[in-house]
Amino acid sequence: MASLYNEKMATIYDAMYQTFVDYDEEYQFYNSLIQENNCKSILEIGSGTGNLAKRFQENKQDYKGLDYSKNMIAIAQQRNKNCLFIHGDMRDFNLDKPVDAILITGRSTSYLTSNDDINETFTCLINNINDEGIIIFDFIDANRFIPFVNENQKIIHEAKHEGVNYLRESNWETTSLDNFMLEWNAKYFTITLGDKELIANDFSTVRVFTLNEMQLFLYINNFEIIKTIDRKTYAYDTYVIVAKKKRL
Repeated sequence: MASLYNEKMATIYDAMYQTFVDYDEEYQFYNSLIQENNCKSILEIGSGTGNLAKRFQENKQDYKGLDYSKNMIAIAQQRNKNCLFIHGDMRDFNLDKPVDAILITGRSTSYLTSNDDINETFTCLINNINDEGIIIFDFIDANRFIPFVNENQKIIHEAKHEGVNYLRESNWETTSLDNFMLEWNAKYFTITLGDKELIANDFSTVRVFTLNEMQLFLYINNFEIIKTIDRKTYAYDTYVIVAKKKRL
């Protein structure tokens, strides 16, 4: 996902996702799970340009964000002057003190392309939550997504933000069925009077998961599942899992 992290791509991403995602609804969804489990302190991994952070800050919650992209963090920090954002990698981070809830949002799990990536991430999560804390994360469901992209060679999303019309043309290609790897190529355009102007290209290697294999990863990393939610997003069929440390 290298190009997504440059300044131009971070700005385009921020503009388009204002239309793709209802962040008020996203906040209500995640906050309801946080409140159900009596969590006070929150870390969001994949905090991006700070759209969820804005809602947590407005509600005076103990929130901090972590993202791999310095350019994303720069936008998030400008949007949320009083929030703490950490530049870091979900596979290798250490907080000053554990938190009650760690969220991995925006299907950021897709960038954990090896089994080692997944196990290292879960190790970091278990080391950075309180004993009664929880993790909440989503992932793209391989059983539904792979047939969909095989039948739809080009996927188009349109968005309008601050008077600018955007269009994204995405192409997904399955590269390995051993661990459900795909290559994602996307072209971003602005539309003016019906004419398309190419403004950016993006490329990523990503991984999608079956529910069974994610359940197994959690089990071997000493988590027990509290809740599994089948959730449709603007483009992907996903599962959201809420889990906590196993009691020894």
